[in-house]
Amino acid sequence: MRMSQVMIPAQDFHPKHIFECGQCFRWNPVGTNSYIGVANGKVLKVSLIDKNIVFEGTNQEEFETIWETYFDLNT
Repeated sequence: MRMSQVMIPAQDFHPKHIFECGQCFRWNPVGTNSYIGVANGKVLKVSLIDKNIVFEGTNQEEFETIWETYFDLNT
């Protein structure tokens, strides 16, 4: 299965606030407003681009089954 990226509107999700809050581990800054990390045995890059959050290294199905829950995006 080919990995790609998923993009969602930023709304209340800001990578700097999420990954530098002291409660997230194994996420490292890479450039401006981008972080790369490992969770659930998967590597993911999360970036704020314009007013969107881009999740690189995943596809829509994996995003919905792993990352939506991991980041609590349905709350």
